[in-house]
Amino acid sequence: MTIDRRNVLILLAGLALGGCKIVANQDLLQARAKSEDAFDAAAYVNKIWDSKALPEFKNKAVDLDTLLPAIAEDPDKAGKMYGQRAGEGNPWTYEIKGEGKVVAVDVASRHGIVTIETATKSGPLKINLQVGPVVFGTALRDALPFIHFGDFVNQIQYAQVSRALNDRAVKEVRAAFDPKDSLGKTITFYAAAVLSGSGGDITATPVLIETSKGQKT
Repeated sequence: MTIDRRNVLILLAGLALGGCKIVANQDLLQARAKSEDAFDAAAYVNKIWDSKALPEFKNKAVDLDTLLPAIAEDPDKAGKMYGQRAGEGNPWTYEIKGEGKVVAVDVASRHGIVTIETATKSGPLKINLQVGPVVFGTALRDALPFIHFGDFVNQIQYAQVSRALNDRAVKEVRAAFDPKDSLGKTITFYAAAVLSGSGGDITATPVLIETSKGQKT
């Protein structure tokens, strides 16, 4: 019997596939979804919030009068000394603290903002504190030195942690601070922010806001 080359190739392909299991794309998607669902980002954040995240900010947050001149002089040096970044080429993110008077409140939008004006050595500065419930950006996650992309299975889990951190921050801030009743009051804050030294208003994600003594929230 004569077997031409085409038949040989078909035979070899059949033998190779004989030991393989062909999995439908839908099955792969379901398996991937199951793997992602197995990770509980909220539980992860709840576990580290009081024990690591809040103490980190309270102990390591830098006053703007120290930080801003350092960034203006040498952004990379300041970043290495005071900041964190998720990877090479990403912006420096900082844990900051300060005090200021609330000059504007916008909670009509789900992206609630409390704007404070604080005095610095270079003059007054406005800081927009994201009080949610919607918070933009990954500054809070990226500012924490003990959270690394390599600790998670994939980019999806890493993003879930960022959202869970933002949600927990909003919950904590709103539990102790009422934005609607804050206009004109002086507050202290601890927050995460991306700072470039280019000037202008700062947008920050607070983890703690306290009304100065003698004032009621």
